[in-house]
Amino acid sequence: MVSTRWAVLALIGGVGALIVQAVLVPLRAAPQFGLLVNQGDLEIYRSGAFQVLHLDPLYAAPVPPGGWFTYPPFAALCFIPLALVSFGIAKIVWFAVSYFALWVTVWRCWRVLGYRGDVRLAVFCLGLSAIAVDVEAVRGTLWQGQVNLVLMAIIVWDLTRPASARLRGWSVGVATGVKLTAIVFVPYLVITRQWRAATAAVVTTAGTVLFAWLVVPIDSGDYWLHAVRDVNRIGPVTHPGNHSINGVLANVWAPSTVPTWVWLLCVAIAAALGFAAAWVAYRLREGLLGLIVTGLIGCVIPPLAWSHHWVWFVPLLTLLLHYTIRERSRIRLGPALAMAAGGAAVSMWFTTRIFAEIERLGLTDAPSYIPAMTAAVQQMPQWSRAVVCGVPPAVYLVVVIAVLVYGRSRQASSAIDVQAPVSSP
Repeated sequence: MVSTRWAVLALIGGVGALIVQAVLVPLRAAPQFGLLVNQGDLEIYRSGAFQVLHLDPLYAAPVPPGGWFTYPPFAALCFIPLALVSFGIAKIVWFAVSYFALWVTVWRCWRVLGYRGDVRLAVFCLGLSAIAVDVEAVRGTLWQGQVNLVLMAIIVWDLTRPASARLRGWSVGVATGVKLTAIVFVPYLVITRQWRAATAAVVTTAGTVLFAWLVVPIDSGDYWLHAVRDVNRIGPVTHPGNHSINGVLANVWAPSTVPTWVWLLCVAIAAALGFAAAWVAYRLREGLLGLIVTGLIGCVIPPLAWSHHWVWFVPLLTLLLHYTIRERSRIRLGPALAMAAGGAAVSMWFTTRIFAEIERLGLTDAPSYIPAMTAAVQQMPQWSRAVVCGVPPAVYLVVVIAVLVYGRSRQASSAIDVQAPVSSP
């Protein structure tokens, strides 16, 4: 049970975090850099839906206002409702839905961890959700109008249900139909022998592909046969906002191209360590931790993963907070330090730095954030770009190694307990 004191402290912390956000990058900062004045990806989602409604090719050219539609055609179908209202209304609705999804994820984590679902927990989660807006991935998702928080919420809610729950695993299929990186949960379900959930995930994924192929067959063919392999549609891999292994390697190798075998080897090692850690967590009855690690795998291994993809840092920090305060009599120092270090590493320092550079260059009157951000990024030395790209993968590596070491120590402890002689009464 969350105490009233913790609920009040979380709410105060949330208000403070929003104030920090407004001071570092004003909520309506030009050029489209404030939290409330962009939602450019939402506009692309809606434009993709318009393309479908008007029977225009979805992948033949950039959709207005100037970006490629990079998702499976099922995603465009999902966004048709937001295309039927004005962009102003769509922004408000989608921002509210995304923030609610953030709150739902935090709430669900605490409920899975055994906390009572009462008003104090609701307020506690509201405060933590506000604090989470200062996490780079959350801030970026809300700012761009991205879909990451919604997909994470349905996966966390679904896969933390009991193994016998009806249709458990459907969320993975739907999320994969919208954003391919969610497919990473299928091997997790397989290696942990959650066969029913894995089957539901695969069948639902296939269902999204089949449904889209029946509704928009030409666009489906264009995507699955051509567009799905074109990383350039998403953006340059050397952009410091590409927080994947490939982003780090691309900036280390620049201006040359990273040898494919180097990238594949690094991805294979990262994935192997991650799935091993997820399996260990599941075996230790830490199912939420297993989900979190798997979500992070889906961020670290793609050829391009923008900073806003890493929303799985939120349940990770939630779990660390639980480890910190679960003993009522005291705060555990180790988890508290880990939470503080992790929170600092994944906070919105990258956005803050870029905005400060934009102001220094006098580009706040640029027509949009894209040319201003591009100019600011070009001022960054190559080593700095590699470091910026490498922070989230480094956090990932620390997490999976920590889980593997902890699992090893638990195994050794269990072996000692089993072998210990039994004293006579």
